Amino acid sequence: MSLKILKSMANGYQGKGINDYELLEELGHFSSGRVWKAADKHSGDVFAIKELKRDWGLTSWKYSIHLREVKTHRDLNHPNIMRLKQLIKENDVLYLVMERMDMTLKQLMDSREKKPFDNNEVRSIAGQLFQALAYMHKTGYFHRDLKPHNILVSKDVVKIADLCSAREVSRTGEDWYTEQVTTLWYMAPELLLLSWSYNPAVDMWAMGAIMAELFTSTPLFQGETDIDQISKICSVIGTPTKETWEDGLQLGKEIRTFEFPKEYEGVDELAKLVPNADEDAMSLIRWLCSWDHWKRPTATEALQHPFFASHYTVPKSIAPCSPKLKAPSSAKRRNPNRNLSQLKKARNE
Repeated sequence: MSLKILKSMANGYQGKGINDYELLEELGHFSSGRVWKAADKHSGDVFAIKELKRDWGLTSWKYSIHLREVKTHRDLNHPNIMRLKQLIKENDVLYLVMERMDMTLKQLMDSREKKPFDNNEVRSIAGQLFQALAYMHKTGYFHRDLKPHNILVSKDVVKIADLCSAREVSRTGEDWYTEQVTTLWYMAPELLLLSWSYNPAVDMWAMGAIMAELFTSTPLFQGETDIDQISKICSVIGTPTKETWEDGLQLGKEIRTFEFPKEYEGVDELAKLVPNADEDAMSLIRWLCSWDHWKRPTATEALQHPFFASHYTVPKSIAPCSPKLKAPSSAKRRNPNRNLSQLKKARNE
């Protein structure tokens, strides 16, 4: 990228300095920095400012502009995805000035004191999220860490936030992604079994778990470890079979220390755990929570499901449905005869 283009980007993002904002309160912290609620000292407008630590080596605009989270924000422009308003780099610290929302979806659920959302409320929230994901996936990204904490709410509007784990989608569906992502309770089975190759279907699994949680105010799968999470999933939707997830059975065999629990063969507890969801909602949640990620719907297909049929028209910008990704070849499998701890160590190297 030319120096002229980089300077243009810098001028476009960096107008004010951090001293032009009053930091009102810390909203949260994470491994690479903190998030602040801040007010523009001149206009009084309130924003959320994400501060990235000095030790990230943020010494140049070229590095900052190409930082994955920044690039993702630059490439995505959708009403249901948080927008980056400004970049500020001072003293080797990078500040991402974002629009400010009222609360996270998790905070909204907590504020309702365990009162679940009804079908129309879930339809509104999930419909906005699927539209954002359909756009995101078509644009060439997937989020990888969807959970109620990373979904922000203001009145009736919901937006996907925290794009630091987002990755570009492989054109072949065969790229290897080696970073551990996604909070355990919303992690797709292929991630739990440490598959090296996965795709935007991990976002679809998370959406199934989130939809069920909206109906119950309780996370659907609450495991304490990767293996316990797999067991919890089996206890709800049944142990996978050759028909429901043949690749998953092979993944399990490649981990010497792992075996799917046989006591949940034929189990189907989903309807009992989500009793207030209507038949169409249950049908969609089951589809989203398919063991086999190649059988899950795309976000566009989800919007075309009967649960949304009378309420949403798929926008032309995300239709027709993007073609399914091609399943990766068997040559892309991990080496067999390795135990789970070794696989987890390899994923984080």
